[in-house]
Amino acid sequence: SLELTVWNILAFFIIIWMTIRLTRIIRYIFEDEVMARVKMKRGVPGAIILITRLSMISIGFLIAVAAAGVDMGSLAILLGALGVGIGFGLQNIFNNLVSGIILAFERPINEGDIIELGSLLGTVKEIGIRASTIKTYDGAEVIVPNGNLISNELINWTLADKLRRVEVLVGVAYGTDPQKVIDLLIGVVNSQDDILKDPKPLALFTGFGDSSLDFRLLFWISDAENRLVFQSRIAVMVNNAIVEAGIEIPFPQRDLHLRSVSGDIRLTPSDGSTPTGGGGDRP
Repeated sequence: SLELTVWNILAFFIIIWMTIRLTRIIRYIFEDEVMARVKMKRGVPGAIILITRLSMISIGFLIAVAAAGVDMGSLAILLGALGVGIGFGLQNIFNNLVSGIILAFERPINEGDIIELGSLLGTVKEIGIRASTIKTYDGAEVIVPNGNLISNELINWTLADKLRRVEVLVGVAYGTDPQKVIDLLIGVVNSQDDILKDPKPLALFTGFGDSSLDFRLLFWISDAENRLVFQSRIAVMVNNAIVEAGIEIPFPQRDLHLRSVSGDIRLTPSDGSTPTGGGGDRP
């Protein structure tokens, strides 16, 4: 049996409200005061905040239940019934809560990491109890359940460091000396001080394309967030260097074979000789 009064119910909700407010205040204090003075490894502050919030909410819930007049022995029965409800209707929410705890302890991702989850690519802004916030490069903030971050394959581009490899593809006309192009590409990259020299830049002759000799330029940068900026800048510099060297950048070419030509069409040979007439002549 359980007897509830209006004051018991009010006490329950007031304690829950105070607990939530207190967790927010502690979070602000920790982020603004503690993190600014104490140097910690990246991701540790977020994990501490998440664990603290979970602990305070759990303790606050127990205090609120006791203030409502619920006997702790009865609470065990209530939690057993709640477990059945979780098994049927709240399993997704419970899964996300447990996943949040796993993220806090294992730390496969940290706040500020650049991650790729399926077609989603962005920066981790916040790791919450139930869901995390990912900010894409388009400016959108995507709320991702923690269960997806644990159970699905995830690429973390900055887990160990922010080093990132950048690729620039180049094609030049047939007849060009491949070694000359490779030396030119390496020279462009080595002229930039903000591009890492270790690992060394690498230029590769990748094959014979339909209309060009294809090359691949690879180099490393220390700031993964500016990958597209570096890629664009080096591509422009490579184009300018190729033009200055007198190397042709080809465009797709096709050979056209005519089976017959009507009488009103005149063909101009590529060698500059006299054009041939039409009238059904075969070129």
